[in-house]
Amino acid sequence: MLNGRPVLIVEAEFLIALDIQRMLELFGVGQTLFARNADEARQLQSHWPDLALAIVEQRSADDKPGQLPSELAYASIPVVLTTGDVNLRGRETGSMLPVVMKPISEDSLASAVRLALARSF
Repeated sequence: MLNGRPVLIVEAEFLIALDIQRMLELFGVGQTLFARNADEARQLQSHWPDLALAIVEQRSADDKPGQLPSELAYASIPVVLTTGDVNLRGRETGSMLPVVMKPISEDSLASAVRLALARSF
């Protein structure tokens, strides 16, 4: 599904990011880029044109929670949002991005990735 292309995972908790990476290996992910927050993700912007997908954690405490996903979507990168915040459940920043609730199951991530990739074509 990802055909060996790189993926960006934006997640504050490194162990959760590694678990997401493990799940994405089932889809043929190539290199995985990690960022703990939006600022670190923006520092990787030179890699964005090569990305097959971005998985972005959303927290209600974020200053502008939808800004990074919007920037990635504008760059034509399929985006999946993750959150453990029930207040964000169902709120999909602007462009109907798939949201996966934590704890993340392989099935829910797989469905969200398929949906994000299908919407990008």
